[in-house]
Amino acid sequence: MLDYPRIYPSMLPDGANAEMDFRDTSFFKVNDQLPTPAQVRAMSNGADETHVHPPPVIFEDLNLLVKFGQYVYIAEAQCLWAIRRVLHDEVPVPEVFGWRVDDGMVFIYMELIRGDTLKDRWNSLSVADRAAVCDQLKRIVTSLRRVKQDTDQFIGSINRQPLLDTVFDYQLPAGPFTSARLFHDWLSWLPQSGLPDDLRYNDPYRSLLPDEAEITLTHGDLHRGNIIISNTSPPEVLAVIDWGQAGWYPDYWEYCKACYTSHYGGEWRIRWIPEFISPRPDENEVFVEYIMQLGGF
Repeated sequence: MLDYPRIYPSMLPDGANAEMDFRDTSFFKVNDQLPTPAQVRAMSNGADETHVHPPPVIFEDLNLLVKFGQYVYIAEAQCLWAIRRVLHDEVPVPEVFGWRVDDGMVFIYMELIRGDTLKDRWNSLSVADRAAVCDQLKRIVTSLRRVKQDTDQFIGSINRQPLLDTVFDYQLPAGPFTSARLFHDWLSWLPQSGLPDDLRYNDPYRSLLPDEAEITLTHGDLHRGNIIISNTSPPEVLAVIDWGQAGWYPDYWEYCKACYTSHYGGEWRIRWIPEFISPRPDENEVFVEYIMQLGGF
C-alpha cells in the first residue's frame, strides 16, 4: 500500500490563537521576535481597515514579508505550515514564521522570496525555458494531488472551515461540505438562491457536475503572478505564493481556476496550462456557466 502524505485539521496549529510564533523556523534562529502589527502598519503608511487589500510589507533586513488585511485568513498560514512539513521541498512555498490577529486584521509573517514573478519574465523566456518551468509546475501539482485527508473527508478550507475561493466572495460563507455531491448541490443552488419559488427552474447543468470527483488539495489561484522563479537558465521555480484561496476541492477545480485567471484565447491558457494541469474541458464549461451566473468573468 502506498503511504501518502496527509494533512488533516487536527494536525494544524490552533487557529483560535490570536498570536502564534513558530519558534523552530529560520527567523527565530537569528531574531527574538516578529515585528508588531503596529510596526507593520507604520511601514505600510498607516494602512487600516479602509484598505481592502493592503500590499504586503517587506522588512528587507529581516528577510521577512508580512501579508495582512481584513481579507487575510489564518488558514493561509496553516496551509503554508502544513505543506512545508508534509511535502518539504516538493512544493516550494515561503516558510511561515507566525501570525497575529489585531484589530480585525490577520498578519501572516513569512519568508521573503527573492526572485521574479513568472508573469514579469514570461515574454523574455525561450520556449525551452517555458517548458522547463511548466515541467517543474507539473511536479508541484502532482505532489499536491498526492496529499490525502483522513477518513473524514470534506470540501472546504484546509482547517475544515468555509470555502475561501474568491469566486464565492459575494455569497454567504459556506462549507465545509462532506462530499462532492453536497458541494455541487450548493453550487447548483447558488444562481437561484435569490429567486422566489415560482421562478426557480430545473438546473440543466447540475447533472454535468461530477459527483464522483476526487477531493484534492488545491492552490486555487495558479497564475503566473503567483509563481516566483530564479534568474537562471533554465529558471528554477523558487516558490508558489498566495495560498489564500487554497483548500480541499474537487479534482477539476485547479484546472478551472487556472483557466479563470488567464486570457481566454491566450497562449498560456491554450498551450501551457495543460502542460502542468490535466485539462478538464467538460468540467470547465460547466464551471464557466455557474461563475457567469454568479457575476464572474
